[in-house]
Amino acid sequence: MTRKVILMKITVINGTSVKGVTYMSKEEFLKPFKGNNEIVEFYPEQFPDFCKGCKNCFLHGEDKCPHFNKTQTIWNEIMTSQLLVFAYPVYALRAPASIKSLLDHLCVHWLVHRPEPKIFEKTAVIITNSVGAPNGAAQKDVKTSLNWMGLSKIYTCGLPMMGDIFVDKMTEKHKEMIASKMKKLSGKVQNASPNNVMNLKVKMLFKMAKIQHKAVLKTEKTPSLDNAHYIKHGWIKK
Repeated sequence: MTRKVILMKITVINGTSVKGVTYMSKEEFLKPFKGNNEIVEFYPEQFPDFCKGCKNCFLHGEDKCPHFNKTQTIWNEIMTSQLLVFAYPVYALRAPASIKSLLDHLCVHWLVHRPEPKIFEKTAVIITNSVGAPNGAAQKDVKTSLNWMGLSKIYTCGLPMMGDIFVDKMTEKHKEMIASKMKKLSGKVQNASPNNVMNLKVKMLFKMAKIQHKAVLKTEKTPSLDNAHYIKHGWIKK
């Protein structure tokens, strides 16, 4: 029996469960990756509930979050993936609440808290679509969060639908346009060199975070969870 060789693991975060334009676009993007790559997908029904603002994750550990099980399941997949894909429609010029809810739970892994070194080497793709409205602001919601986690290589693609909001009513020409864009995006990602260098923006954010942690550490008798994390990885010293 021949064992299947997994070349890459991909985690997909879907901002909607509707199998419409967003779903079609994401599927077109994933076409070249299907086969020897492992693809794990999550939908809003699997996301954690809205953050309660209890601060347990910051003060006592992620496992003290009331939504730990759902959040950790997604985070574990992210940590073992090389490529992250965020696919979602634009709602009121921004990312959907489902996406924001997930990102709120992940900010404990921001550079100013407890970043995970593994994420520095990952690549992310953000795919959005809107009805005539700009996609940039909605993509920035996710891109900003990923940058603050320490992720440097992020590709974005926005699809202006211009009235064609239902797949079954779209013209073949419009479907071909989406397929062409997604194929081009897939090619960029596949041909990209390994992400082993932080870009300038992430470097500056990380440097700023180190300075902040060093300053706080001087005032602590016992290092906080955040500072203990920084000490453990050798980013600051006691």
